[in-house]
Amino acid sequence: MADSIFGLSEKALQLAESRGVMLANNLVNSSTPHYKARDFDFNKAMQEAGENYSLDTTNKNHIQAENQAGGQQILYRVPMQMGLDGNTVDDEIERKDFMENALRYQVNLTFIGNKSDEIMKAIKGE
Repeated sequence: MADSIFGLSEKALQLAESRGVMLANNLVNSSTPHYKARDFDFNKAMQEAGENYSLDTTNKNHIQAENQAGGQQILYRVPMQMGLDGNTVDDEIERKDFMENALRYQVNLTFIGNKSDEIMKAIKGE
């Protein structure tokens, strides 16, 4: 990811898209018997994507970034209360997570759009 001109925003956009599909599947299957709600840890996936990037620390009191190894893992949501049919989808949680993810997607799309505008201005010599 380090060789991308868009930096981590490109990876964040891809992850947000994948997560959006997964959350939408959860919502669509909220009435499917024995369906298990799935998700992945977006923050952990971004940390793993950022391992190729380093943070410079100029003071010993700066917080050190921790790198974690491993791939993106799809997890099953632990339900607050499982349905009688074994379904673990909580509509309220899924809607909240879907909206947060949509906002995250839009923010990263804006970052990439701004970077593209900067590149076009540089090419035009503005």
